[in-house]
Amino acid sequence: MYKYIKIFKLILIFLLLFLIVIIGVGCNRIFFIPGASYGYYIWEDKDNNIHIVWSIDRKDASFNGWIAMDGEIRDYKTLDWEENDNIKILENNSKIEFNATLSEDDYSDEIIFTPIDYSYLEFDLKINDNYELSRINIGEFVNNPNNNIFRIEKNYFSQLKEKPWYKIHPFSEFFKKLYVNKIFTLVYVFILGAIIIEVLRIGVFYNNKRKTIYLIISYIILIFVDFGIYLFLKKVV
Repeated sequence: MYKYIKIFKLILIFLLLFLIVIIGVGCNRIFFIPGASYGYYIWEDKDNNIHIVWSIDRKDASFNGWIAMDGEIRDYKTLDWEENDNIKILENNSKIEFNATLSEDDYSDEIIFTPIDYSYLEFDLKINDNYELSRINIGEFVNNPNNNIFRIEKNYFSQLKEKPWYKIHPFSEFFKKLYVNKIFTLVYVFILGAIIIEVLRIGVFYNNKRKTIYLIISYIILIFVDFGIYLFLKKVV
């Protein structure tokens, strides 16, 4: 009986960890750690303010660029800026230019602004005067742009929230890779499941009179799980 309780607890722990990851990734604010994370992080809060933060992993770096739009900046503020950092509002309040540096003791800077009457935001963001698109993270699911100068449509963030989690980066790319190699994926899942079943057979079912029945049921469940994974991957790709 104790063995069953222990296995049940382990299953619950794995489920809780999975839920924490999904819920945590789906929060309104991008998760990053100033002083450990490195790059730009862009998101929209519930009041329609746009946040752009840059952070480093405890080394000197410069961050500069601009944000433009076809509307107007109603309001803006900066957080954690130093004396040498600078920001300019240009072109009739439709463009932000900034230049800032971070050091080992200065972990992050942030600009918060409220755009109005706009249809898009355009970004040109550099780190040490170079483009590093893999270090530009957009939205709660940290999408990376495809171009050095990139645009975000007005409804980008709201549309992103409406998508199911498995269709958003990086989950969509992960599931796509699994589906492309679906034979390998299904075989791998089956082998992993078979190992778990054999562990149960040795550790739990060994002295049970119905162990043969339990093994048959376990393998039937494993086949259904494998087939279910195939249908799920086929749906999300």
